[in-house]
Amino acid sequence: MSIEQAVRAMLTAGTTISLVPDARVTHGYRLQDTVLPAITYEVQSVEIGSCGASPTRIAQVEVRCIAELGADALAIAAQVRSASVAGTYSTFTFDAVIYQNHVLEAAAAGEGDEAAPSEAVCTMTIYYRE
Repeated sequence: MSIEQAVRAMLTAGTTISLVPDARVTHGYRLQDTVLPAITYEVQSVEIGSCGASPTRIAQVEVRCIAELGADALAIAAQVRSASVAGTYSTFTFDAVIYQNHVLEAAAAGEGDEAAPSEAVCTMTIYYRE
């Protein structure tokens, strides 16, 4: 098991994120021709937070909520915030999940005259034990 698998398990636990099917919650990236809405996530860094046999680790996580419209991306971000809770996921114990914020990225041009999908970027810090 890995912290990446545990983050995915947290995001797909229960029915909190009802706007995005579990199959569209992926680590790293989303293929450009896949169906929207979708969620991608990345564990940006992991630090040791304490010493001992089962040290606390601190992970910085970024979750991207991708949808056709900005309002839809923000609605998914609100559900990500609700799903970001302490618990046990894939044998990892999340002692605390601190949801810092979310930001709607500026609209970007896609190919030709098309607009690229909207993305709301959520950042959080997870304190966990393996």
